[in-house]
Parts: sequence; C-alpha cells; structure tokens
Amino acid sequence: MNNKERERERESTTESENIGGQMKVFLPNQLLERLPLTTSLPKERLRWNTNEEIASYLISFDRHEEWLSCSLKTRPQNGSIILYNRKKIKYRKDGYCWKKRKDGKTTREDHMKLKVQGIECLYGCYVHSSIVPTFHRRCYWLLQNPDMVLVHYLNVPSLEDHGKACGPLLCAVADRRDSLRWSRDELLAQLKPMFHSMKWSCGEGNGSSEFSIEQLAQQILESQQTKPQPRTHTCLCSSALGVSWS
Repeated sequence: MNNKERERERESTTESENIGGQMKVFLPNQLLERLPLTTSLPKERLRWNTNEEIASYLISFDRHEEWLSCSLKTRPQNGSIILYNRKKIKYRKDGYCWKKRKDGKTTREDHMKLKVQGIECLYGCYVHSSIVPTFHRRCYWLLQNPDMVLVHYLNVPSLEDHGKACGPLLCAVADRRDSLRWSRDELLAQLKPMFHSMKWSCGEGNGSSEFSIEQLAQQILESQQTKPQPRTHTCLCSSALGVSWS
C-alpha cells in the first residue's frame, strides 16, 4: 500500500474517543454518517434487534459508560440485552447449558459477518439452548472493535402452519453426550429465566406459568430415565401446552 492509499484509508475512517485508554471505534465515515447515535440501550427486548440497531448501540457506547455491565450476569432472563467488555468479562460462562459440538465438550457456535446498509461491519455469534432449542444467545461486535460485545438472550416460540405459537420444543435429554443428569431444582433454575415475560396456558384452560414450567421440568426428568436415542436431535413437543407473548 503506497502513501496515497494509506491517506485515503485514513480519511475514510473515524476514530472515537477512548474510554480508560483502551476502547476505540473505527468505522467508515459513510456508515457513521448514515447511522443515528442512540441515547438509550434497552435492558430487555422481546424481538431481535436489526443490524442497524446493533451497530447504533455499538457506536454510541463511548458516550454512555453506564451501559457497560461490569459483572457477569448469571442466567439472564429472556429478552435481556447486555453490553460487556470481552477483555474483562467471560460472558460465555453465563450459567446456561448450551448445545455442544460432536465432541460433547465445546459449545456449538454459529458465526457470521453482518452488513449494515451494504457495508460489512458486524460479527455475530449464535448459540442454542441444549434444553429448549427456541432459546438463543446472540452476541455481536464491530469487526474493527471486537472488545465490546452486545449480548441478547431471546426465546423465540416456534410457529405452527397458520402462524400460531405452539408449545415449546424440548431437546430429548436422552440425546445428551455428556451423561448429564438434572435435578428438579437445577432444571427450574434453567427454565424459569428462559420463559420470563412469556404467558402460558395449559389445554383449554389458563394455567399459571409456574405450573407449566413444572410440567416441562417433569417431562425432562422422565426422559432421563429412558434409553438414549441415536443422535437425531429428536425433540419432545408438549402438544397440550400453548405459549404466547405477554
């Protein structure tokens, strides 16, 4: 790269102010001019953020130190949005049980680069619950500033043919490769935050969310006693349960 090319590249990017002398943001000027700076970071959102919204949060954090979480959140509730410094917080150790790779040891992560208004500037990392596959954790950071990560937890109910939300799918516990055995308390600790802000019904009547989650826990406990199935990710669908957003 010659001097003229370096100069053009330098002119096409903007550097933000440092926070504590360690965090910087580099983005093309043309993108910064199009994206509005946001003044608030939602603590909870029951839908996925758009790429534009994610980028806006990540280019605005240097003006809002209060957005940054300085401690690890254990099993954040459904809908939670959290901003971490990856150098300081091991955000992956969040207390949830995520799907593993074939080796049964490492978490299975899906990685992709995301575009904002035609410009590739975000990196996404997605994982899925090993208990309730409709529950996800999605993490995002700027390609030019990977230290700051935006983490979003969301339970997205599966839809039937006519767009009606159906009961949760439960990954067959018999398909686990780590020989994990749950206790009732451990299961409830996993399940309750996954279904925060979601309303449940049982059959034709209206049951409490606590009762429905107890039913889910009971299904898993019972499946622990069954013979392990081939690795087909067979799921148990609770047809008697319905779920909708509150």
